[in-house]
Amino acid sequence: MPATLEASDAELIEAVARLPPAATDTTMHRRLQCRKSQKSFRDRKKREHEAIVTTVQTLQDEVSTLQAHIARLVRQVPLVHVLSIQPDFDGGAAVKIARQYTLLFKQGYNSTKRKLSTKQVNFLSAVAVPDIRYNHGVGLQYILNSWLRYTSSFSSVNLEMQDCIVTKTDDGAIVKGVVKSYLKISRSSINTFFPHCPDLLKPRLVGQVLTIFSTMHWCFDENDRLTQLTGNADFTSGLLSILHDIDAVAAVLTDAKFTPPPPNVKKMELTYITEP
Repeated sequence: MPATLEASDAELIEAVARLPPAATDTTMHRRLQCRKSQKSFRDRKKREHEAIVTTVQTLQDEVSTLQAHIARLVRQVPLVHVLSIQPDFDGGAAVKIARQYTLLFKQGYNSTKRKLSTKQVNFLSAVAVPDIRYNHGVGLQYILNSWLRYTSSFSSVNLEMQDCIVTKTDDGAIVKGVVKSYLKISRSSINTFFPHCPDLLKPRLVGQVLTIFSTMHWCFDENDRLTQLTGNADFTSGLLSILHDIDAVAAVLTDAKFTPPPPNVKKMELTYITEP
């Protein structure tokens, strides 16, 4: 298909056509030919680029379809069989969710930071069922309240994912992760988490960074929706590295309050029941 000429090119052609043969300037002919060649080259490159973009998009769509198909198959096969076929299996969507969770809550949760807190809430709403179980509580709000309790009590919160592996794939994946937390102790955090800490130990704790290793489990349903999240934190070792006295650590941990109380649930009224 001949390339479409611009208005300036057409005018040049007409100007050359009106010249007598003897007056035709060789340089003008070369300029015209050069313009036509450049225009043709640009059009060809544009078509090639559009074809490449279309091909890339088609391939990306096919890859996404195949990945979704693989994810469905993985959810139906025990992990041992998955690893026998794909030894470098990275855990799929479940591990990605666990890592993203840790990354998003790396510095805790603060509802006054609108942009980040909105992103955190939207993430939880997208990946978890509404009645997700979280340690001793239920629901997305309980998770947020737990994070808010840590963030508002400790002077600073910082998390790092140390290890993350999938331990089960079929009938709902389970991901196990080791998270390292750095919690800067304040008087508020002592009152909130260690309400029975002896007064003589408080000055030794305030301002110190408590390093905690937590073993966490993310449990999913057959559709990779998060249904349960549990964590077991080793506060004993963290406090021992600061106090260097196991008896002092025991005193600090007496009746420690690591999780917020569950929401009040009204008891069912049974006064209407009468004995036969």
